[in-house]
Amino acid sequence: MMNMKIRIAGNTASPCYFAIKAKGYQVEIFSYLESEKENEWSFDYNATKDDLFFSATSPEELLGLISMWETRGDNWRANEKEADEYWDITCNIPMYDRDGNLIENK
Repeated sequence: MMNMKIRIAGNTASPCYFAIKAKGYQVEIFSYLESEKENEWSFDYNATKDDLFFSATSPEELLGLISMWETRGDNWRANEKEADEYWDITCNIPMYDRDGNLIENK
C-alpha cells in the first residue's frame, strides 16, 4: 500500500519553489503576456547557483531538472541505449480513450 501520493497540481508549485531555494539556488521568475484578448500569461523560472543555470516553465519542472542534474551530473543526457529503452517503454504503454476504456488495437 502506498502511503505517499503526490501529483503535480496547484499545491505543488510553492513547495517546489522553496525546495529549490533550500538547495541554495537563486530563482528568477519572468512572465510574458501571450494574449491580451484572453489575458493569458506564460512563465519562465530560472535557477542559478555558482556556474549552474536551469530554466523551465514551472517550479515543478525546474526542480525536476535540478534533481536530474544532481543525480546524473554533467553527463545528464541520455545515451543511445537509454534513449532506445525509453522509446520502447513509451511506445508500449497502455492507451485509453477519453472515457478511460483501454484501446486494444493501437
